[in-house]
Parts: sequence; structure tokens; C-alpha cells
Amino acid sequence: MERSEVGLKYLPQPDRLECSLPDSHITLITNEGSELTAQVLRRLEAKSRRVVILNLPGIPNPVTNRAVTLSSASDEAVQAAIEAVRGQYGEVGCFIHLHPHFEFRNGNFTQHFPAEREIVKILFFLSKHLQQPLNALGQKQRAGFLTVTRMDGQLGQGRRGNVSVIGGGIAGLVKSLNLEWAPVFCRALDVQPELPAEAIAGQVIAELEDADVSHVEVAFSEEGRKTTSTRPVEVAENREIRTKVTSDSVFLVSGGARGVTATCVVEMAKVFHCKFILLGRSSSGFEVPPYAQGVQDESTLKRLIMEDMKARGEKPNLAAVKKTYGNIVARKEIDDTISKIQAHGGRAIYVQGDVTNPASFQPELRAAVNTLGGVTGIIHGAGRLADKYIQDKTEADFENVLSVKLDGLLALLGSVDIHQLEHLILFSSVAGFYGNVGQTDYAIANEVLSKAAHLFKTNHPNTHVSAINWGAWDSGMVSGELKAQFEAAGVTLVNSEGGAAMLVNELNTAYAGQPQVIIGGTLPAAVSYISEDLRTHRIHRRLRLEDNPFLNHHVIQGKAVLPVVNAVGWMAHTCEKLYPDFRIFRVENTRLFKGIVFDGAQKEEYIVELKEVEKGPEQITFEATVLSQGEKLPTFHYKATVTLVNKKVEREAPRFTPQLSGAYRPTSGAGLYDDGFLFHGPYFQGIEQILDCTESQIVLSCKAPVVPLAEQGQFPVGSVNTFFTDIQYQGMVVWVQKFMEGAKSLPLQTDSAVVYRNVPFGKELFVHVGITEATDFKMEAECTVYDEEGTVYMKTAGATVTVSKQLVW
Repeated sequence: MERSEVGLKYLPQPDRLECSLPDSHITLITNEGSELTAQVLRRLEAKSRRVVILNLPGIPNPVTNRAVTLSSASDEAVQAAIEAVRGQYGEVGCFIHLHPHFEFRNGNFTQHFPAEREIVKILFFLSKHLQQPLNALGQKQRAGFLTVTRMDGQLGQGRRGNVSVIGGGIAGLVKSLNLEWAPVFCRALDVQPELPAEAIAGQVIAELEDADVSHVEVAFSEEGRKTTSTRPVEVAENREIRTKVTSDSVFLVSGGARGVTATCVVEMAKVFHCKFILLGRSSSGFEVPPYAQGVQDESTLKRLIMEDMKARGEKPNLAAVKKTYGNIVARKEIDDTISKIQAHGGRAIYVQGDVTNPASFQPELRAAVNTLGGVTGIIHGAGRLADKYIQDKTEADFENVLSVKLDGLLALLGSVDIHQLEHLILFSSVAGFYGNVGQTDYAIANEVLSKAAHLFKTNHPNTHVSAINWGAWDSGMVSGELKAQFEAAGVTLVNSEGGAAMLVNELNTAYAGQPQVIIGGTLPAAVSYISEDLRTHRIHRRLRLEDNPFLNHHVIQGKAVLPVVNAVGWMAHTCEKLYPDFRIFRVENTRLFKGIVFDGAQKEEYIVELKEVEKGPEQITFEATVLSQGEKLPTFHYKATVTLVNKKVEREAPRFTPQLSGAYRPTSGAGLYDDGFLFHGPYFQGIEQILDCTESQIVLSCKAPVVPLAEQGQFPVGSVNTFFTDIQYQGMVVWVQKFMEGAKSLPLQTDSAVVYRNVPFGKELFVHVGITEATDFKMEAECTVYDEEGTVYMKTAGATVTVSKQLVW
């Protein structure tokens, strides 16, 4: 079963999409009470946007000009405020939530919880009432929903000890809205609070205009721009677990007597023989009646319940039968869990109570502690669902779902001596990490738990803390219908036995420094909105050498030069970023007009213009151009036709078997980069061997060196590894120098390149270059990238390089 560690990874600064709102629409901003609101307002108005301020209740410095003030955090009050905005100023086409900055003092980490919870609730209902106008506009042009928090500029992972974590749940809301609202641009931004308001405002606008819709949550700090990342790690089977858990350990477990959590604690008892206080809402005084003993079939048991009611003179009704049936099933499950724990050498006591209300279980908890010993660990496994689209959510849904996770955690922590706590295990969910349709409130609650885990670990470093972002289980709250939907979407479910074993594994002290982890599969990814009309996108990039360190590995005559393959990748990957559930399949008619040389005279800004020429649910084709704006006329630099295919569409890779001449003795490729044969620096030095070289072909063994993500700068590798593609062209350059005495060459154009598989860094692949034409001025070839089994990764036709004896490196 997959286990993935959570972290952050580098992101370049956004490219700017040209976009504006219709005259009938406004941008709505929540006023967070500081200079930041004024700075964001100023920048938006400088872009000729009509802006309206929404004053949150109780926030200092309310705005009076072009503003509406919320009366309360209720659903009705939010709806009334949106209707007032619409009536006075126009429809909302873009929304920016500026979240107030909260930090607690003197160890009181719940200091701002009530106020911050109300604001998150307001945002929740703003989402509900903005669903219709934003989605309606998004079907025609860019509509935006952007939230801005100031936890730590690290999305809660920054190891700050005074972060108020409730705002951390906002990212869960936005990620879920991104799945529910395909036509709307959704982004959650977390900024380092110490940054000047002017700098934060600048980043807010940059995120709002970002052309890349593939990233939903972004962190921004003095360290730069980042987003969340996951790194799968292999879990060794049957390895020895080093842990603090002993047979004397006592775990207080919410939701632990039934369902998924019960499965986990039974496995813990099997391995550690430890003790449990199982907290649940089911009645502790209810006993299974004799007629129900041993009966498992639902219909049979309900018939017996009705017969018993009749025998006692009661008139059976559906509600009463259902209630009794539920009580019997619950009691059986509780008894079964306790029996299994004891059979494995553990001990367990069941305590009835509402995890959100400490008073409901304190007396029984104290009695259990007196029997089993002081609590040394907490497992918070309780949860509640109210799955609906955001527009159908109610206040009861929000409060009930959030309360079990948040108030439950506070109640559990308040019921033990946290300084004696060796383990804090929180059952969070991938619904928070990735977002999920219908689970906006559940995603908020689980993201709060994950942020709370980071905070608790920072302030209690000796406690083993883990927020387990579980994938969907094949049992528990996942219904049969939902299970079928997951399977249809290719989502792997967590099986009960494997999940329980993974929990035990998570108690290994080797993981004590990882307060958040993902166990199990992902959830269904976002689906791009495919409009009926063909659109043109103009996307601006400020291109600087210092932002792209890899260019220092591609220097000709002392000047860094943008490789043609990176320019083509720039166009193709920009297409992908507009439709992230599509991938590059074919690039055709690639042309170089005027390369980009960093000689001090290059332009500061370039534009990628993407014209959609064909669009459907399975394939989208663009005419792509890179240009820069001159005083009178634009300068064209590169052109290509890019075709994307839906990631769900499987394209079978062809096979390729090279025919080696047998007349060439393989030689090392290392010397090519040492003797001036090739000018490329280490990041492009991927030819490991020349396997064959004749007048009709050159065959190479290649491996793309690993290029750190930050070094890739504004040209990160997507579904095409442009660094490897450059290595492919190097084979053509080598051939020219071997067979055309005194000549050198550089890439010029390509008729077509078809991508069947991604090329990873560090993997040995082979490149076959078949020469189709060679003159004093150019050489043309067919190139095939394949692995040792003959599977083709990429096939290029009409790859052309210039040939000249005047070229020098």
C-alpha cells in the first residue's frame, strides 16, 4: 500500500494571463481590517477593475466607499449581502477573500478559534452563494475565486509555534471548489505574514492572473513560491517496528469501537498488546437481546425485532425498528471489537459520550483511567459526513462536520495531560489534501486537523504526532455507490487489513518527525472545462537569466541561449497548464525565427499566444507562438502546432528494433563534452555511449542528468522532458561533425514529434537518429527514443539542424 510523505516544492513566479471582467461584473474583496485590503484595492483599480469591499462583522477599519457590511456569519446574512452587492454594484465575476492574520499568545492556541471559525463559516457561505454567478461567467471567460491566508507562507508546514490553524482549513474548501467548479479559476494562497503589505498585494494579483490552473494551493515567502508535494516512499514488509508503544500504553480513541478505527486498534492490540479507552456515541447500557444473538442477516433481524415488539404489546413502526436495529448492530460491533482486543492480549473499556462535549464522558473516562492507567496516546478517528454540492450545504452541515473533527480534538486534548502524551494520531483524509466533490466542509475539517498536527509537533517535539491523510477505505463511511465511483475513476481503495497494518507501521519512531502523511490512493482529479467556443489565450512571461539557472549550462560564444527544445516545451507545457487533465501528445511544424540570446539586448517580456483550432473532450489542438512586442511590430521567435489528449485516453506505444551496422565499436560519450565537440554544460550532458555511427544513422545510449526543480526555473519539465529532447538533437550535431568535415550545427525546425511516454531523469534510454537528408546547409533526420525492451517513448519526424562551417561554440 502506498505511503507518501508531504512537503513543499519549488514553483516559478506565475505567467500572466490577459484577462478582464465584463462591464456588468465586479471584483468582490473581503476586508480583513489592515493595510493589505487597501493595497489590493489599489492594484486592482490600477487594472481598471470595478471593486466592491465586503466588510466582515467585527473587523476593524471598515470601508465605507463602494462597500457592503455583513451583519453576521449566518447563511441568510451572507445571502443578503451578496444580493445587496448585486443590486447596487453588479454581478460578482471575481472574488478575493483576504483572511485576517491570527497568531496566539502565551500558549493559548485556541485564542482566536471562535472568531476565525466564524470567518471560515462566512467564506463557506460566500462560496455557496457565489457558485451560480462565478460558474456562469466561467463558461464564457476567466472567473476567479482566490483566498489569501497568512499562516506562515508554508501552508502550515513552516514549524511556527503560534499559528492559528483554523484558517488552514480554507485550502481544503478551495481545493474542493476547484473540483466542483470546473469553469472557475480557484486558488488558495498562503503568504508569510512578515512580508510588506505592498509585496503581498503584488503576489495576490500575480496569483489571480496566473495562467496555470494545475496548481490550486500556493505558498509564498522570503524563500520564494512553492506548492504542496508528495513523495512516495516504499514500506518494507515484515520489518521490525521501533516504537514507544508498549503493553502499558493507554490510548484514548474516538470512534474506536466501530468501523475503520476499530479495525486499526484491533491490529494495534495484536502487535503491541496495549490498552484502549474507546469513546463512542452508542449507548453503553444497551444489551443485545437474546433473540438477536448470532443473527447477522439484516432482514431476519428486523423481522425478529418486529415480532418482539408485538409480543410486548407495542405497535411496530419503521423508525422504532430502525433505531432498535441500529442499537443492536452497534452493540455487537462494540462487543466484537473489545473481544478481539482482549483475545490479542490487550485491554479495552468502552465509554459512551459525545466527543464534542467533554462533560458527556468525563466521569466514565476518569473511571477508565483509574482502571487502565493514565492516557499516553490519543487516536482521533471520529468523523461525520454531509456530502452535498456547496450550493446545497446548510449551517447544520458545516457545524456538524467541523465540530466532530475540531471540537472533538480539543475535547480529547483537554481530557488528558498533554505533557505526558507520547502519541497523537489524527485521522485526516485525502479529501482535505486533494479536495473532493461534495465534501467542502469535510475538507475544511481535515485540513484543520493536518495543520494542527504540524503545530502540535512544533510545540511538543517529544510527542509522536501524525495526521494520517487516509485514502478512501473499502469500508467505514464509504458507501457501496461511492466505492463504485472511486473504482470507475481508477482510485485505489484502502483495504481494511492493509490500512490497519499501515497504522501500526506509522507508530514507528522513524516517522516521528513527519506530522503529516498520505496513506492510500489519491482522489479523482479535476476535470477541465471544455467550452464550445475556440479561444485565444495570451500569456506574458518576464524572462530573466537569473530566474533560470539551467541556462548557464547552455552557453554559445559566451552567451546563454534558450535551447529550441525548451522554447517548444514552453509553448507545449503552457497548453497543458490551461487544461491540466490533458497531456502533450504531438507537436508539429516547429519553427525557429529568432532565438532568445541573453546578451543584454533581449526583451524583458515575452508573450505566448495560443489559438485553439480544434477542441473536444479527448483532444485539443493549438497554434502556438512565442513573440515579443516591439515599438511598432511584434517579433516572432518560435511557432508550433500543439495537440493535447485527455489523460484518460490511452495511446499504445509502438515498438522499435534498431538495426546496428556491426561495423562500429561503441565509444564513450563523456569525451564529447570535454574536447569541444559539444558545448553543453552538465545539465545537458546525457550521451553516455555512441553505439553505432554510420553515414545513415547514429545510435546513442542516453540518460538525462537530474536537474533540480529550482534550477529548471520557469521551464520545469512536464509531460515532455526537454532536457532529454535536447540530448536527442545532440546526436544529430555529433553526426554532422563526424561526417561533414569542419561543420557544426544547431537545431532549426521539426515537422512532428509524438510523445508516447514521459521520459524520467536518470533512466537509460536509447536514441536512434536515421539520416534522411544531408546537404552543405542542413541535415534532416527521423529520431526515435526507446527503452531496452523496444518500447517507444517519443518519435520525431523531420528533425532539422542547420549546417555551417562558420558556426563556433
